[in-house]
Amino acid sequence: MENTMGVAMALDNLYYEKNGKHMDEMRMHKLMYFAQRESLMYNKEPLFDATFYGWKYGPVLKEVRNQFKKDLNLEELTKLKDSVSDNTKKILESVFDRYGSLSSWKLSALSHEEFSWKMARSGLNYEDNGNVPLSLNAMKVDAQRELVSRRRAA
Repeated sequence: MENTMGVAMALDNLYYEKNGKHMDEMRMHKLMYFAQRESLMYNKEPLFDATFYGWKYGPVLKEVRNQFKKDLNLEELTKLKDSVSDNTKKILESVFDRYGSLSSWKLSALSHEEFSWKMARSGLNYEDNGNVPLSLNAMKVDAQRELVSRRRAA
């Protein structure tokens, strides 16, 4: 299993290479979610060991959020960007190819279609961030649904 911040930095590095700037926080959370789902689809296991929470704009990783909120130690984080496996790099490239050009708000809207996010938001008002973790089992349902959808489209 990969280091969560290592995956985040590798994903940001892909974005930087294509766009010449670092990605915003919302995009990061959503692409991390889709990377986790992609790993569940094809590897049948999580890519990294971190918990997503069902916040109002979609899944959020508190560990990643905390890094965005504090002064980043770029030297330390830069060491992590090349620490992911080749298999993980392929997953991230696939996610980036599929979702990387979408706006942060479009990614948020896509994440709102996910069963796992809807389950974590159950009973909350729209404006509430909430503090309910996304269930890994519900994320596996999302992964299976996406896999079936892609096979139908092929």
